[in-house]
Amino acid sequence: MQKLKLTNKMKIIIDNFSRIQLFIFLMLLPALFSCNNSDKTYKIAISDPSTSLNQVGIPLVKLLEKELNIKFEIVDQTSGSSEHIKLLSTITPLYNQNLFIIYPDSLKPKNIGDLIRGRRIGLGVEEGGTAMFTQNIFKELGIDYSEYTAVYGKNKDNVCNNSIDVSCSFTSFNSNRIVNMLKNKNTRLFSLDDAEKAFGGSAVDGICKKLWTAKPLVIPKNSYYSKPEEPILTVSVFTSLLCKKNLDTEFIHDITETIVKNKSILIKENPVINQVSENNLHETLYYPLHRGVHMFLDRNKPSFLERYAEVIALVLSIVILLSGIISSYRNWSKQRKKDRIDVYYEQVLEIDCSIMETTDTQKLNQKIETLYKIRERAFENLIKEKLSADESFKIFMNLMTDAIHKIEQRL
Repeated sequence: MQKLKLTNKMKIIIDNFSRIQLFIFLMLLPALFSCNNSDKTYKIAISDPSTSLNQVGIPLVKLLEKELNIKFEIVDQTSGSSEHIKLLSTITPLYNQNLFIIYPDSLKPKNIGDLIRGRRIGLGVEEGGTAMFTQNIFKELGIDYSEYTAVYGKNKDNVCNNSIDVSCSFTSFNSNRIVNMLKNKNTRLFSLDDAEKAFGGSAVDGICKKLWTAKPLVIPKNSYYSKPEEPILTVSVFTSLLCKKNLDTEFIHDITETIVKNKSILIKENPVINQVSENNLHETLYYPLHRGVHMFLDRNKPSFLERYAEVIALVLSIVILLSGIISSYRNWSKQRKKDRIDVYYEQVLEIDCSIMETTDTQKLNQKIETLYKIRERAFENLIKEKLSADESFKIFMNLMTDAIHKIEQRL
C-alpha cells in the first residue's frame, strides 16, 4: 500500500515537472525564433574604397551590425551601379551625388559643346553610374557619343591628367578626389547654365524633366577654398540604400528605424549622410519603397477606428435611432393587425352567439353568407399584409369554421 502511494506521488511529481518543462519551452519559443537574424549573413554591395559609396557604406554597415546584431558580407561592386538592377526596392535615400565637370583652365570653353566635343572625357567605371548619367546628360544637351572619347577606368584614376582632358564624376561634395583636383590652381569647375536660372527654366531644369531622378543643384561660390569663383549650376541625384523586394518586412522596418534614429551618429562619420530623414523617404526614387519602410512611416498614423471615430459614432447613432424607429413601427403595425383581427373575432362571436336562438332557415343562410364575407375580407387584409398569418389568425379561422358548422347543423 505504501509503495502504491509512493508511486502515485512520484507520478504526480513527474507530471508537474513535464508541465513546467513544456511551459518553459513555450515561453522560450518566441525568443528562439526572434534570434534567427543573428545567425544569418546578409550580402551588401558598397563599391570600391575610393568612392563616396564606400565611405558612406562602411559606417552604415557597422551601425546596423551593432544595433541589430546581424552580420554583413561586403561584396565588391566591380561592375558599377548597373548591378542595382537586381535590387527592386528602396530603403532610404542616403545622400546626394552631384555631377562635377572639372577641366584645365587652359581650355577656356565657351559652352558645354565646346568643352566636350573632340576631347577625352573621364567617366570612371564603364558600367558605373557616372558614365551612364553623364552620357545621358550630354545627349540631352545635343552632344552625341561619337563626338568625344570616353575614357573608362577606376574611379580613383578619373582625374585631369595626360590621358583625360575633362573629368566627369557623380560623387559627394566632400569627395577627396574632387577636393584634390580643385586644389590645383589650374583647374576649373564647369557650370551647365547660369546658376541664377536654377528652378527657373534653365537647361538643367529641362534635363531634370526628362531624367526624373535628377534635380538641379547650385554649388555655392568658394565651396572649395577659392573655387568656384562664381556659383555653379549642375545636376544632383539621390544615392539610396536598396534591397531585394522579397526581404522580410519586419527586418527592413528595423533597418529603416535604426538608420533614421541614428542619423547623428552617421553624420559624424561622414557629413554627406544628411538626406536621411522620414521626410525624404518619398523623394525622387528609381525603385519603390519596400513594404517595411511603409510600415515604419505608418507607425504613428492613427488606426482606421481612430481616424473615423466621429463618423463611426455618428453612423452608430443614426443606426440606433433608425433601429428604434423601425422597432416602434413594427410594434405599431403589429398592434394594428391585432386590433383588426379582434374586430373579426367580435363579428364571428356575435353571429355564433345568435345561432342557437335562430330557427328561421332564411336568417341562418344570411348568417352563413355574412360569415363568408367576413372570411373573404379577412383574407383580403391578409394578402395586403394588414393581418398576420399567426396564431391569432388560426384562432379566427377555427371560430369561423365552428360557427359555419353549427349553422349547417341547424339547417
